[in-house]
Amino acid sequence: MNKEWGLDLRNFPVELKLMLGSMKSKPADLLLAGGESALDWQEFSSLSMHHRVYPTIHAHLSAYSDLLPAETMQWLNHRYHHNTFTMLQLSGQMQKVSQAFNKQDIPALQLKGPVLAQLLYGDLSRRTSKDLDVLVPMDRIEAAEQTLLELGYTKTQEVDRTLDKWKWRYNHESYTHERTGVEIELHWRLNGDAGAEQSFDDLWTRKQTMQFGGTSVHMLGKEDLLIYLAVHGARHAWFRLRWLADIDRLVRMDIDWELLTRLARQYKSSHIIGQAFLLSAALLETPVTPQMEVLMNQPRARDLARRVIVFIREKVSLCPEPETERLAQKYRSYQYALRTNGQKALFWWRKMTPDAWDMQTLPLPKPLHFMYYPLHPFLLLYRRNQRRSALQREVGQ
Repeated sequence: MNKEWGLDLRNFPVELKLMLGSMKSKPADLLLAGGESALDWQEFSSLSMHHRVYPTIHAHLSAYSDLLPAETMQWLNHRYHHNTFTMLQLSGQMQKVSQAFNKQDIPALQLKGPVLAQLLYGDLSRRTSKDLDVLVPMDRIEAAEQTLLELGYTKTQEVDRTLDKWKWRYNHESYTHERTGVEIELHWRLNGDAGAEQSFDDLWTRKQTMQFGGTSVHMLGKEDLLIYLAVHGARHAWFRLRWLADIDRLVRMDIDWELLTRLARQYKSSHIIGQAFLLSAALLETPVTPQMEVLMNQPRARDLARRVIVFIREKVSLCPEPETERLAQKYRSYQYALRTNGQKALFWWRKMTPDAWDMQTLPLPKPLHFMYYPLHPFLLLYRRNQRRSALQREVGQ
């Protein structure tokens, strides 16, 4: 039990403890104490990959390479160089897209990717990213989409635009570059839960601008970024510790705590920010300011932090749900606890009304679409049973 923050970390595997120690700016205590003989180094590498933190581990353990098996150090070197190439490729595409958007007067904010690596680590190679996430105003989606198509991107994941209020039901579509394979998620809202969030104009007013090869690239201001990263990590139950490492780095920067506290209260995310701070302090020894402690002491923040420890300890992938029904139930319960009262009301409203999944499950001609209302509960139950059966088959294999 972590006495200071009330989180039970006693059953963490030794490989996870070593990984957490290696993520901190100090050498891994376990390694230096001669505990390496009890380690499963393959599991250590697997954990580093799962949590996407191997660039930081490579940087911190390179000085102790004589204490690591040669194969583990070779694996870290290989992953580090591969990630460096990927990040340089993403950076090049980010510059091209930013130039094109700037030329078309399309305001665009990079959410993560190379700008986040540069801001938090001062080095592109120190953070992993698989794609670019770009936020544009809701009324510029079509212009941004046309610009991406002209740059050689094709749409690879789209939402059902025949539904009413589709811009509020969904928050992004995906595009892939035909030649490079680089993926871009084009966002028009920060989050997909239709909850209250900062307007684009407000985000744009508080933005930061960085220079990449002479191109101005815009990103969220630090306080908006902290809220966005915390909400993103919380929605995924922090099953990748890369997201928590971002929080750890960001709170060590020059944060306007008064602004952050006001925004967190205004957009009903104080409990989520408090959860992020609790986990970061307990797992990564993030320094705690008095302003952070106020948010961390909320009972709801502590409850949410306790709920996600199992997903960190058991190395689960939550896209879209855990592999076992036991963890899936915990995950669904956690997701519900995370919601505000307004989001819970919206959740139940959506449960009661037809959606695009109904049309995919049982296609009906348009004159019969009214039948989706009485059929919706049965189609919902059918899909849930199908999902459970699929999970059971996967577990049985």
